[in-house]
Amino acid sequence: MNEFIPEIPPVGENLKRERASRHLSLGELAKASGISKAMLSQIESGKVNPTLVTLWKAAHALSVDVAQLIGEKKSKPDYFYSLTGEQQACIAPEGGGVEFKILTAPELPAGLEMYHVLAAPGAVHLSEPHGEGCREFVLVVKGTIRITNGEHSAVLNAGDFLAYDGALPHSLENCGKKPAELHMIDFS
Repeated sequence: MNEFIPEIPPVGENLKRERASRHLSLGELAKASGISKAMLSQIESGKVNPTLVTLWKAAHALSVDVAQLIGEKKSKPDYFYSLTGEQQACIAPEGGGVEFKILTAPELPAGLEMYHVLAAPGAVHLSEPHGEGCREFVLVVKGTIRITNGEHSAVLNAGDFLAYDGALPHSLENCGKKPAELHMIDFS
């Protein structure tokens, strides 16, 4: 018998950590993976050891390698995503004048979105409230922008930064005479 067999990895703890880091409930992971909620609970609590197929389904639903769930260490970081300019989606809501280019890769964790925003002079974009706890961050690159958030309003010029509550109704207005450009991050 080999005395140097390594300890069994903490698969349940790893699964729970990966699920929690993505803010998923057991039910949400069950739906995404096709594994029952009861089985996921038993795996996370260490009551059962999952089959390779079950691990593969869970890893696929979490967008991680199976190795992350079995605790294998990697010599390279496994968080490295690339998105070319051609792959970036562009949103131009009705009413025109404001264009949002989505800068974040779909593989990133839910709750993080980055945008490059272009606004024509006089353009206004009204935004409905996002989910509870959402925060938005804006950095103006060029031009003059007015951000209204609930009862608050601020005029920002190139180089100015603003953070506000995305769970309140908010708007963006180019109140300058030239096109405006800004970077925006939604984080929830």
